Amino acid sequence: MAEHGAMFVGRDHELECLGEEFRRTRAGLPRLVVVEGAAGMGKTTLVHRFLGTCGTPNVLFTDGDEGETLLAYGTLIRLFGGPAGLPPQLAALGAPAPAGADGPDGLPDPLAAGAALLDVLSERQLTEPLCLIVDDVHWADAPTLRALTFCLRRLRVDRVLTILMLRDAALLPGPEGLLRLIAADSTRRLRLSGLRAPDVEAMVSGLGGGAVSQRAAARLVAHTEGVPLHLRALLEEVPLNALDDLAQPLPAPRSYAMLVLAKVARCAPAVRELVSAVSVLGLSCPLHLAARVAGVDAPLQALEQAVSEGVLLERSSSRGPVAAFAHPLIRTAVYRDLGPAHRSALHARAALVAESEQARLRHRIGAVAGPSPELAAELAELGRAQVRLGSFGSAAEHLKAAAELSGDPAPLAAEAVEALLLDGRVEEAAALTAALPERAHPAVRGYALGHLAMVRGQVEEARAQLSTAWDRAGPPESGLAARAAQQLAMLYLVRGEGRQAARWADRARSSPGYRFSIDYNRYTQLNGLGISGEIEAALAATANLPSPATASIAELDALLGRGLLRMYSDDLPGGLADLSGTVAACGERSVPFRMLAMAMLGQIEYRAGRWEDAALHTETAASVADDADQRWLSPVCHALAALVPAARGDWPLAEAHVRAAVANGGAGAGNGAGDGAVASLAHACSAAAHLAAARGDHARTVEALEPLLAVKLHDIVYEPGVVQWLDLLVDALIGLGELDRAEDRLVEVERLAGQRGRRSALATAARCRGALHAARHEVEPADAAFTTALAHSGLAGLPFDEARLRLAYGRFLRRLGRRRQAQSQLELGLGLFTRLGAVPYTDRCERELSACGLPRAESGASPLLRLTPQEQAVARLVATGMTNRQVARELVLSVKTIEYHLGNAYAKLGVSSRVALTTKIRAPMD
Repeated sequence: MAEHGAMFVGRDHELECLGEEFRRTRAGLPRLVVVEGAAGMGKTTLVHRFLGTCGTPNVLFTDGDEGETLLAYGTLIRLFGGPAGLPPQLAALGAPAPAGADGPDGLPDPLAAGAALLDVLSERQLTEPLCLIVDDVHWADAPTLRALTFCLRRLRVDRVLTILMLRDAALLPGPEGLLRLIAADSTRRLRLSGLRAPDVEAMVSGLGGGAVSQRAAARLVAHTEGVPLHLRALLEEVPLNALDDLAQPLPAPRSYAMLVLAKVARCAPAVRELVSAVSVLGLSCPLHLAARVAGVDAPLQALEQAVSEGVLLERSSSRGPVAAFAHPLIRTAVYRDLGPAHRSALHARAALVAESEQARLRHRIGAVAGPSPELAAELAELGRAQVRLGSFGSAAEHLKAAAELSGDPAPLAAEAVEALLLDGRVEEAAALTAALPERAHPAVRGYALGHLAMVRGQVEEARAQLSTAWDRAGPPESGLAARAAQQLAMLYLVRGEGRQAARWADRARSSPGYRFSIDYNRYTQLNGLGISGEIEAALAATANLPSPATASIAELDALLGRGLLRMYSDDLPGGLADLSGTVAACGERSVPFRMLAMAMLGQIEYRAGRWEDAALHTETAASVADDADQRWLSPVCHALAALVPAARGDWPLAEAHVRAAVANGGAGAGNGAGDGAVASLAHACSAAAHLAAARGDHARTVEALEPLLAVKLHDIVYEPGVVQWLDLLVDALIGLGELDRAEDRLVEVERLAGQRGRRSALATAARCRGALHAARHEVEPADAAFTTALAHSGLAGLPFDEARLRLAYGRFLRRLGRRRQAQSQLELGLGLFTRLGAVPYTDRCERELSACGLPRAESGASPLLRLTPQEQAVARLVATGMTNRQVARELVLSVKTIEYHLGNAYAKLGVSSRVALTTKIRAPMD
């Protein structure tokens, strides 16, 4: 392993592993390598040695900074050498905050930053494989890590080798998505241990010390545990001939800090003060700032001596000389040696010269010696302002700091928990909640614990804690009552109790301290009314909403709710307008809100037959739910993401989503829902049933839906137009010959459809009735039921449901011997299935048509059916005239992945150009 220069000893296995991963990357397989090891173990040196041997100049390198963990995107900005070096896609990261804003307000959210980073990586890998290196990941800021996670999860066939260096992955607090990537079987993990005696002998020789005895080498290894940084420090301080002298004790490894401080002590007073100032400012800083904090008149001379003693390094920048520590351990040793009074004074001076509000506040916090109500109030007000602007990550950090400086930390800590949860940082919120003092007000503890339990999907625990918060809410100005009521409203929505959800949403709106900016109040209220059958009244209350582009936060919230109401009531164009506009306009809302909006948009797109868009939006929602550990909605997102691949016969993808949905939304005792999450259960069971139905497996369909039969609540499970499952159950029971059971269930479907009067529900009920009559050989009633279903279906506008109806009617007609009428229905159904790409269903239509035995017109089946769903999505967008880069941005994939899918599409369709591809698929599309 190399230490400061060209010398390199040991680590042959690790080097070979890195070389192997780079060869895989060169072949087009993106790889992730995690290098772990204690401080001073040589992680950075190993990676630099690898970079020197692999021969690629295409490297992006950055590192975390212990002093800048609260600086949003600081680590990502350093990847490009500072704000001036940011590429256009990430230019917003280096832009100054808008007038009147503090901290990182106005910066893109981590998901947008991750998409932009993906775009940059696509460009950088075009000519050479790219090595993306992140050192000291444990000190990287949270927005950078979340953006990085979003980007890495979307590398498919890219020539990108990512190397993450950190001390211990087990201690990394998050984000959850990154922890899953690190733990994945495909990730290569290298754990560095201490050097062995032969390596130490080689190190001594490489340092010019000559030969060292085996006994001396063994003594060094035992004394330092082989840590290269400690070895190097001891070899610089201890004469070589003393290593064999057992009577002469060696400095303990923990005294590395003492060796550093000994070097500092040899410096002049002004130099020591400059070094102390740099340690307060960070790992590196502009020399002129350090001089002002230190009060040094001749900073260049002071820096020169610090460099000669090996304490600091000199670097250059466009703003002049930069003073930097050669290693974080050196900075840590200096900073920790500062006395409390000295440290406080330096931070106070640093606050006066800080160049950003973020840095000023950090130093003011470092300058205080204990509780500071004045500073706590300032930080709290800043945090709340950032919440209102949607900057939840920055708000959380300021609220946490305010809590630490407050005489009563619990209330502000609870607000920080809320901001962390809205920012998708669940594990950090859990750690902060666990640290709440037992003596904290019951309402404060109840709200923090309840909100956390809600996000984690622990519905019954959340209800108990949030009820405590509501019952003992404390002072009205705290807003705890309003916030507890709103979480209870969402909780009852998750439980499938719509009227209760709407009732609690009303209580939240009428409680003191209610704020539109941090909840989904109108959505919760409207959806609660919708799933309990009161759609008309709810729609009447939303008649005067503006367009999403001009909507306020509260109005955007209501538009999300109205979009679902319109979907439930078969107004698909209106629902699409509301939900697509909400997704486009909700960039400043919380992570849960954006995820929810994306999932609901995908749901209505699926019903409207816009399956490419539906697949994109539901996949993205499920990915975000996993990355941000949103377990309360993850089952719903995965269930919705399973629908398109299931209907198209993409079994592996559909199965993966169904497994994820069922695992987190499974069944239990009582009402059938694990921990009371009826909404998750309903969607998970529905997704599993759709998959089984697409495969024609009636027994599996019934098995998938059994848990819902135990649910006694009317809302969400039985309300027509919300979750589709009863018709799947009736179809499967008819297929199994269990006609009496099918009749019992069908009566419930017909009753509710008649009460609501919605076209889609009436069409579904009539189709099922026709199939049941057909199974009983009751010809005239069956024909009449199918005819009624067609009349309703033509007005409902659900292409997949209509296609299934025509397939069922055509099958019935063929078996009666009415082959020409059957052929007409089957060909109409085939056209719809073909346009959707529903391969299993097109196969069934084809079999029925073949059984008709009549001549057929030339098939207009789309050539897109030869492609996988991913290839179809790429081909369709290319056919609209998009470039590969535009397609990559639309699908949030790398350009390399788009090129891969496009190449496969060319081969399967027998074309070699974009023009030919467009010609090939446009006619069927038109």
